[in-house]
Amino acid sequence: MRSKRTLLLVVLVVGVTSAGMEIHPSSARAYHTYKERLLDTTAYSLNRREARLGLMNLSYGIIDQLQVTTYTMPWLLGLIFEDVAPNLELKSTFYDRKKLALSVSAGFLTGTILQPNETKIRYFLLPVSAAASVRINSDVSTHLGARYTAVNGDADTQPEGTAIEGALVVDFLQLWAMAEWRLSRVVALTFTVRWVPYVSNLVLNGTVDAGNPTIGAQIKGDLSELQNSFAIIPGFVFSWNRANLRLGVGYSDFFVEGFYLVVPGDVLSNVSIEFDVFVRF
Repeated sequence: MRSKRTLLLVVLVVGVTSAGMEIHPSSARAYHTYKERLLDTTAYSLNRREARLGLMNLSYGIIDQLQVTTYTMPWLLGLIFEDVAPNLELKSTFYDRKKLALSVSAGFLTGTILQPNETKIRYFLLPVSAAASVRINSDVSTHLGARYTAVNGDADTQPEGTAIEGALVVDFLQLWAMAEWRLSRVVALTFTVRWVPYVSNLVLNGTVDAGNPTIGAQIKGDLSELQNSFAIIPGFVFSWNRANLRLGVGYSDFFVEGFYLVVPGDVLSNVSIEFDVFVRF
């Protein structure tokens, strides 16, 4: 049953993405033009009743310059591991003139991880970000942004009759910059840099109940290896009438889309890939 639900969701996303090439009721287009702009890693948002359906995220324009997004990876992994990870993000482009656009966004991601030893870990992520996009000329744009993510969680387990409960806290800051060069209305060259200048220590406050008495404890974890994590990723975005393909390969740590977290580069041989297929209408 679980594999069928996962397959159904994948087929639905791919099917809608493919079908989007033939949808015609809306005036929205995906070509690289002065009005049609990249949304990911920029300050730009969808307009009212526009939609973006892709493998990595689904977005909808509530009103002009205000969009709501959910990332697909947490949902897919949740279906596979029988615990969905609801997530939502609101993004508002509150200032947009010919040369400059500014945006803010906020969201949440929550879920539960059940370990083989019956330890239950609940987590809640609260990302807040701001971005600026500057049009140097009709073909070249630069995009800058910062995201602060607060991670909170709690866990409980009962090994050999001993009840252990705890709450953990960790915060980190991510900065990014992207240069965009529209070679034609179909092809755009991108160069993205991501950097994590700050990661707090992981702090775990907990109690151990072995019957009597209850013992309080605080444990600190060193996450300094994640500080100064970075990514350097050149790539391309191909945009046709409605279909889009984003592809980039770089040397870096891996920034996990939708989870707002970083995986050390040596885990994936220091290779970072950006890939997405989506439609706009």
